[in-house]
Amino acid sequence: MVSIITETEAKTLGVNIKRLERLDAFLREVTENGTHPSGVVRVLRYGKEIFSGAYGVAAPGGRPTAMDAIFPVASVTKVVTATLLAILQEDGVVDFCDRLNKYYPEFKGDKKDAVELWQLLCHSSGMSDEAMSKYGGDFMRDNFGLELSENSSREKINAAAQKARDFLKLPKAEGPAAVAEVEEILKLRAPLASDPHTAFEYCSTAYVLLGKLVERLTGEDIDSFAKRRLFDPLGMRDTHFSLPREKWPRVVKRDPSLCFAEWLNSDFVLSDTNGAGSLKTTMYDLTRLGQLYLDEGTLDGIEILSPATARLMASNQNAKLPDSFWFGRILGSAWGLGWHVRCGKRDDLGLLRSDRTFDHGGAGGAHLVIDPDAGLVFALYLVDREQFDAYPNHGRVANIIYSALK
Repeated sequence: MVSIITETEAKTLGVNIKRLERLDAFLREVTENGTHPSGVVRVLRYGKEIFSGAYGVAAPGGRPTAMDAIFPVASVTKVVTATLLAILQEDGVVDFCDRLNKYYPEFKGDKKDAVELWQLLCHSSGMSDEAMSKYGGDFMRDNFGLELSENSSREKINAAAQKARDFLKLPKAEGPAAVAEVEEILKLRAPLASDPHTAFEYCSTAYVLLGKLVERLTGEDIDSFAKRRLFDPLGMRDTHFSLPREKWPRVVKRDPSLCFAEWLNSDFVLSDTNGAGSLKTTMYDLTRLGQLYLDEGTLDGIEILSPATARLMASNQNAKLPDSFWFGRILGSAWGLGWHVRCGKRDDLGLLRSDRTFDHGGAGGAHLVIDPDAGLVFALYLVDREQFDAYPNHGRVANIIYSALK
């Protein structure tokens, strides 16, 4: 299923249709040859759709992928979590300059008093997923002689959590919430990997804490608050943290041999509500979110954020920090509040974008890109076979799109 604008619309919007048709040819090639078993792309210019297409199959040996296919977009979730906190800042409920330990008293010592919320949003708080995981593992081993891993049985994890709850003098409790409380406390107790705002380190745990903070500040679960203040006003009807069961059949499933298959295909992921990586959505809805930021906080007459806040979110907060080695590659540390920002740095999306471009990707093959100078928003999901092997083709998609603009 492919839709490309007419010649008349193309002239108005400054688009070369023949060049844009190359995008359809490229996406057909990479899905038909099995490089990416499934994919969906939607492109807007000046708020008008210029291209949309769905390719491949939505399940191994199954139905063709549709434009309304739902994908777990993993870390693109972080943009939504940051947006929810921005809404709360404009409501006067929170301030990005608040210290984290104002809301999490367990987070103390080792220069932690200097960690502020904005630093979590731009991955410069000094917090480290690796350091937090190591601290938790060391705690369980040193105090109880227990070795835990991602493959440990649920029974073993529950038993370990009960021992830890007794040690930490927490009230008696059982079940997933009891385990999660122990995990949170241990992560908050972990030492910083670097002094606050001296180095970039991508940290998903920081966004898990920020998602829980949204719930503490609002008294609502994150899904309800997001639906009321963001998703429903923007018409993002198929965007959820916890996906309603009646929509599960629309989720694109991965072949078990593909990376992240066990995780992204799981019922747990479809129901999870963490603020770092649990969003489920369509490419149509993602471009609605992107257009909101391109239009500086107001879409179709509905103001979600002020222009000042929308611009702040996409401005580089890490200009004085060195580039960093992350996800196995040397990449820039330029980051806004929730968004990766280009700022002249090389990354996975080619060299044709303007320096003001901002974006976010997600494990499994998701990407949302906004370029204010080109009036451009595009969202894509290319199901990857190996971790991050979709990103080079994200760059090729971007190059084809930019080559079609006048």
